[in-house]
Amino acid sequence: MKYELKKDAIRLRQKGYSLKEISQELQISKSTASLWLRDVELDKAALGRLKTIVKAGQLKAAKNKKLRTQKVLRDFSDNAKTFINNITVDCDMGKVLCAVIYWCEGGKYDGFVQFTNSDPNLIAAFMNLLRKSFDIDEKKLRVCMHLHDYHNENKQKFFWGNITSIPAKQFMKSYRKPNTGRRSRKKLSRVYYDKIL
Repeated sequence: MKYELKKDAIRLRQKGYSLKEISQELQISKSTASLWLRDVELDKAALGRLKTIVKAGQLKAAKNKKLRTQKVLRDFSDNAKTFINNITVDCDMGKVLCAVIYWCEGGKYDGFVQFTNSDPNLIAAFMNLLRKSFDIDEKKLRVCMHLHDYHNENKQKFFWGNITSIPAKQFMKSYRKPNTGRRSRKKLSRVYYDKIL
C-alpha cells in the first residue's frame, strides 16, 4: 500500500504537482511527501506548472493582504466617524476647527480670507464651519476654479456650486492650468461632478 502511494506521489510530482496538492490528493502528510519526492527530477513542463502555482499563491496572498489592509482602514475610518459624530461643536469649538483648517490650507494674506483645496469634503467642512462660526457677508464670497483642458467648466461650476453653496454668478473667471502631459487627473475630475449629476 505504501509502495503504491509512493509511486502515485512520484507520478504526480513528475507532472508538476506541488507537495501540498500531492498530500491532499493521496491523504498523506506533507512531510512524508517531501521525504518521498526530494530526489525526483522535474522536466520543463513540470517546473512550469509549479511556477504557475507559486505565482498564483503569491497573487492570492497579496490580494488577501490588501483586503485585510482595506478592512483595517475601514475600521479606523468608521471609528473616527463615530468619534467625530459624538462631538458637540459649539460656536467656540467651530471657530477653533475653522481656524485650524484655515491655518493648514488657507492663504495668509491681509484683508481677505483665501482657502485653496481640491478635496470636496474639506471645502464643504470649511464653508460649513465658516458660516456657523462667523458673521460673514455671503455676497462677498468668490470662487476661482483652476481647471485643466480636460475639465468641463460648466459641470465643474455646477459641482463646486453645490459643494460651496455659492451662486454661479459669484464664480470668477476660471484659471486654465497648463497641462505638461506628464500626468492626467481625468478620473478624479470625473468623480467630482459624477457625485452630483
